[in-house]
Amino acid sequence: MKKILLLFILFCGCQSGEIRLSEDDERFAALYADILLVHVDYERVSERGKTFAKLDSLQKIFSLHHTSSEQFNAQFSQYQNDPARWLKVQDRALSMLDKRRELSNQEISPPLKSSFNLNDDE
Repeated sequence: MKKILLLFILFCGCQSGEIRLSEDDERFAALYADILLVHVDYERVSERGKTFAKLDSLQKIFSLHHTSSEQFNAQFSQYQNDPARWLKVQDRALSMLDKRRELSNQEISPPLKSSFNLNDDE
């Protein structure tokens, strides 16, 4: 009986430790993924000696996500106080980036030939 109770307590403890991302966490992960893309693009363009308006790009990203850099920084600070949740948010952002990369790497198949003929000759 004690073994069963101990296993039950361990099982419940493991379940309660699982962090589920809220809608706010999901939105932040999407924003963070976009910001990471801007940083990568900035580095790539800068290495080639070209100019890139990083701040303008970041402002557009914040606008698309209906937030500001101040709100981003405040939420980012909150995640620093919850390392386990921050890790989950980072994992989610990387997962989003992986999905984007997969989609961009997919070959676009050629259009299907039309099954009808526009010529009245036939």
